[in-house]
Amino acid sequence: MTTIKQRKITQDKLVHQEDRIVALTDLLSYYKDITETVREPFLILDKELHVVTANHAFYRTFKVNKRDTQHKRIYELGNNQWNIPELRELLERILPKHRVFNNFSVTHDFPVLGQRTMLLNARQVDSKQLILLAMEDVSAQQKLKGDSDEMTANLIRQRDKLQKLNSTKDEFVSMASHQLRTPATVIKQYAAMLSEGYAGKLSGKQKDMANIIYESNERQLEIIEDLLRVARVDDGKVYLEKSACNMTQILEVVIEKQAILFKSRGQTVTLQKPPKKIMAMMDHKLMSMVFENLLDNAGKYSESGSKIKITMSQTDKFTKVSVQDSGVGIARVDYKKLYKKFSRIDNSLSIAVAGTGLGLYWVKKILDLHEGSIEVESKLNKGSTFMVKLPIAADYSLEPTPS
Repeated sequence: MTTIKQRKITQDKLVHQEDRIVALTDLLSYYKDITETVREPFLILDKELHVVTANHAFYRTFKVNKRDTQHKRIYELGNNQWNIPELRELLERILPKHRVFNNFSVTHDFPVLGQRTMLLNARQVDSKQLILLAMEDVSAQQKLKGDSDEMTANLIRQRDKLQKLNSTKDEFVSMASHQLRTPATVIKQYAAMLSEGYAGKLSGKQKDMANIIYESNERQLEIIEDLLRVARVDDGKVYLEKSACNMTQILEVVIEKQAILFKSRGQTVTLQKPPKKIMAMMDHKLMSMVFENLLDNAGKYSESGSKIKITMSQTDKFTKVSVQDSGVGIARVDYKKLYKKFSRIDNSLSIAVAGTGLGLYWVKKILDLHEGSIEVESKLNKGSTFMVKLPIAADYSLEPTPS
C-alpha cells in the first residue's frame, strides 16, 4: 500500500510539473510575442539570469545572434560586455528584494557600440521564475542635454559679461556727463556775460559770435542732460513720486514753457480742454518732461506756421493724452526705431534738427515705470499723433472742472 501511495504522489507531482512546464511554455510564447513588438532591446531571463529569449531589436542593436545569446548567462553575452558591476547590483541584489526597478541609468563602453548610456527597466514575473529586462539607449538624449547645459552655461557667461560691459558703459557715460556739465555751465555763464557787455561793448560781429557760442553750448548741455537721464533710468535709479495730478494744469504749464519757441516758428499749439477735470496717477515732474519732449518733437518735425493739437480723454481704466502735428510724418516701417536708444529717423527735417536719439527712448522708459504706454499713428508728410495712456486716479476721475 505504501508503495502504491508513493507512486501516486510521484505521478501527481510529474503531472503537476508537466502542467507547470506547459503553462510556462505558453507564458514564454506570450511574452515573446509581446517583446517582438517592442522597438527597444528586450531580454527574458530565467531566475539564474540565463537568456531565455531576446527580441530582434536586441540582436540588431548589439550585433549578436541567437546562437551566442540564448541559454547564456547575461554576463557572458558579447564577449562579456554585459558584465557590468552596476547591472550585477541590480539583478542580484536590488531586483530580488523589490521585484522591479525602473529607469536605472548605466553608462558603459560597449566593444561594438562604444560608450553608451542605457536606461534599464526590469520586472520579476511568474513567481520569480522569469525576469523581463528592457533597455533604452539614451546616449543621444544625454549628449543633447550635456550640449544644452554647456550652451546654457556659455550664454549665462556671455550675458554676465555683457551686463558688466553695459554697466561699465553706463558708469562711464554718467561720469563723463557729470564732468562735462561743469565746464559747459561755466561757458554758458561767460558767453551770456559777454553778450550783455560785462567785458565791454561788443561789435555786431562779436555779439553774433558770442551768441553762437551760447547756443552751441546750450545744445551741448541738452545732450549732456539726455545722457544723464538715460544713464539714470537704465541704472534703475529713477524713482517715481506718484500723486493724483490735474492733467489740464500740467499741460498748460508745459505749453507755456515752450511758448516763445513756438512763436519764433510761427506755430500754434491748441489744448482742447475736456468738460470735466481729468486726473491721473503719475510723477508730476517726470511726466511733465515726457509731455515737453513730445511737444518739442511735434514742433521740430513740423514746418513753420503749422498747427499742433493736444487732446485729452478718460475711461474707467486710463487717462489718454494725444499730441497731434501736421509734420513730416513717420513711415510704418520706421515705427520700430522710435523707442530705440540713439536711433533717429531720416526725413526732410532730421538734418536741420539736431538730436541724440535718446528722447523717445527715455519717454518709453518713464511710461513703463508708470505702467503706462505710448503709441503712434502717422503717415509720411501727413503728420503724426503720439498717444500716451496712464492709469487713472480713481478718487478723482471724471470730476467736474471747478468754475
